[in-house]
Amino acid sequence: MEIQKLQERLLSQFVQTKVPLTIFTTNGVKIQGILTAYDAYTLTLQGQNDGRQNVLFKSAVSTIVPLRPVSLR
Repeated sequence: MEIQKLQERLLSQFVQTKVPLTIFTTNGVKIQGILTAYDAYTLTLQGQNDGRQNVLFKSAVSTIVPLRPVSLR
């Protein structure tokens, strides 16, 4: 269950710090925005440029790249 704890801490920090993210999906689509909410199965991103809201299933996410480092402490 350590993986879940790490995932929870990372996602929580992304929401709290409002750090811009680049998310790559499993089919190669690049989505940029700020994580506003998440649950066990989904992520909600607010677009940086257009303000659009995107809901992604975690199973479709390949990689999450924050614009700057996020502390896990």
